[in-house]
Amino acid sequence: MAENTLNPTRIIVIDDDYDIRINTAELISTRFNQVDEYESPSAVEAEIIKGGNVVILTDLRMPNDDGLEFAKRVYKIDPEIPVILMTGYGDVSIAVDALKHGVYDFIEKPFEADHLLEAINRAVDKRRLTLSVEQLEKQRVDENSIDSQLIGESHPMRRLKRDILDFAPMDIPVMIHGETGAGKELAALCLHEYSRRKDGNFVALNCAAIPEQLAESELFGFVKGAFTDAKQARTGKLEYANGGTLFLDEIESLSLNIQAKLLRAISDQKVIPVGSNKSIPINCRIISATKEDLRNNDNFRQDLFFRLQVAEVKIPPLRDRSDDIVHLFEVFTIKHCKQLSTQYRSITPYARERILNYDWPGNVRELINVTTRYAIKNCSDIDYALESDDRVIDQSQESLPLKQLVEDYEASVIKLKLHEHKGKVSKVLEELSIERRTFNQKLNKYGIQTSDYK
Repeated sequence: MAENTLNPTRIIVIDDDYDIRINTAELISTRFNQVDEYESPSAVEAEIIKGGNVVILTDLRMPNDDGLEFAKRVYKIDPEIPVILMTGYGDVSIAVDALKHGVYDFIEKPFEADHLLEAINRAVDKRRLTLSVEQLEKQRVDENSIDSQLIGESHPMRRLKRDILDFAPMDIPVMIHGETGAGKELAALCLHEYSRRKDGNFVALNCAAIPEQLAESELFGFVKGAFTDAKQARTGKLEYANGGTLFLDEIESLSLNIQAKLLRAISDQKVIPVGSNKSIPINCRIISATKEDLRNNDNFRQDLFFRLQVAEVKIPPLRDRSDDIVHLFEVFTIKHCKQLSTQYRSITPYARERILNYDWPGNVRELINVTTRYAIKNCSDIDYALESDDRVIDQSQESLPLKQLVEDYEASVIKLKLHEHKGKVSKVLEELSIERRTFNQKLNKYGIQTSDYK
């Protein structure tokens, strides 16, 4: 992982042997920008603070101090700071035992350059992730922070946040471009929440999910008796969004006929419900989203395109946000572990490599799915989480009785579906095709509280 020059991790090298100390610091400096060397722990101990972005590499045995005792003092300040011990051959058993007491790693002298740099690199990654998660928790306290909603500090994400904050107050139509699962609706919601219309309704409509014959009724509404099943009048989405924002996702799915009627409604700032001759004034901001290029697209009216694309926001695909992927993975895994009452474990180097080498065709939506599966497995099976099938039983469970395997699977599925539907029992019942009475019995059996998922 390349060193982050915007917020570099400070590497502290401590050794009483001048030659070893200087040579080690110079070696680490070939990979990292901020490396400081000290003769003893006492020379640097006062600079160690909680939350500091540091990694410490210290000799185990020094004339005036002990590296392990120093590590223990560091952990009293901040137990998450990685400390790596440098040991001689005879001290390996001590170093191994030190790992049980919180020391991050140890490296035996004389060490290979690549071995040392890899150990430092892992420690730097761990420290950055720890600080990133802590920062995220602080940001979540401030619900108005855009960083609490759009997670990531890569260049494409910083540009996205800047565009949203620039366009949100302008009260102009915005078209969002992005692949499936990239987070277009979340971006639209941010545009609404940072606008002057934030107190109005945010109305979302997936244009691809409604049949063409119902699209007109959904957008413009209808009056009682407009057609056979119209037993009472219904307000259309354009009218319901008055004073607020209408988000039209996958707008490229609208037929040319509906596009023409939508254009007229936007131009006239009024709608005529199906079956009525009376127009109704509308005042809503339209944010649209598409995964296609609509410019010079034969299937999309260009006059409507120019009406909707006054401003443009592009959502970067996850594969172009490599600096954010591991952080996002950790954030969602921690969240799912809390919701599913499973044990969280820090990401392993192997899991990190798999995550970074994966293409993420489903973008953030797929990442959320994978982290849910990973959390179900107590953060110990990244291969399972990245598989496309829905196996829940692995080899480590084969020795369990069949009844226990089935119950574990059933409880995991119920928790997963409650998580996906944010605790809405009716949705879970519908998807699992289960009666409410039976469902309640299973909740009691497995000690699951639906309120934990709302």
